[in-house]
Amino acid sequence: MPISYEPIAEQHHFKDRFSLSCPPTPRLVRPGEQGLFIRRPRGDRQGSLNAARFEAAMGRWGLIPLFAPSPDVPDTHEARGETAANERNFYQPWKRGHRCVVLADAILRQGDKEGEVVRVTRADGEPLTLAGLWNGWRSPLGECVESFALFTLPAQDHPDQRRVVFLRDAWVDDWLHCPVEETSAYLRPYAVDKLVRERVVGSDGAPLPAIGPAS
Repeated sequence: MPISYEPIAEQHHFKDRFSLSCPPTPRLVRPGEQGLFIRRPRGDRQGSLNAARFEAAMGRWGLIPLFAPSPDVPDTHEARGETAANERNFYQPWKRGHRCVVLADAILRQGDKEGEVVRVTRADGEPLTLAGLWNGWRSPLGECVESFALFTLPAQDHPDQRRVVFLRDAWVDDWLHCPVEETSAYLRPYAVDKLVRERVVGSDGAPLPAIGPAS
């Protein structure tokens, strides 16, 4: 199953972390849908009226490369951390330092068994900070369409599976503002013991009547 995520429900996190006021978002975002992401202010908009370190943007989850003839580009919601710097779809945003973060209460992903869905949250109850790339694509009509992708890495316990990159809280400012050559240093596996996995759909495809930590 494709991954999906639950945007944060408590809007004060945007104010506390980024001094931003952001509109409410849907309770679940799937690939191809609109999501809210945080980035450093766009270079073409900076000036005396924009001295903030962060700005929020809405965009499609599924990065639209600059060269795309239309926004209908498949399989760009995940950017592989090991190869994105050299992949055609992600090369330009990587080189331009178009990094972003998405705050989420939870990630929903495929479980260890076929048909099983697992909900992943932080053990301390704080939001997950998902690392991503963003891009602004110019349509044939001149409209700028914002989009983003989330970084993934091979799972530590299942190398044949992918896991979204979660940033440590102390890294977020540096991640958004660091030089391009330092990007890879932040793409690291998150400590498993700081995450909680809950099975929300069993291997038979039926929702579980009670949610509890997965073993």
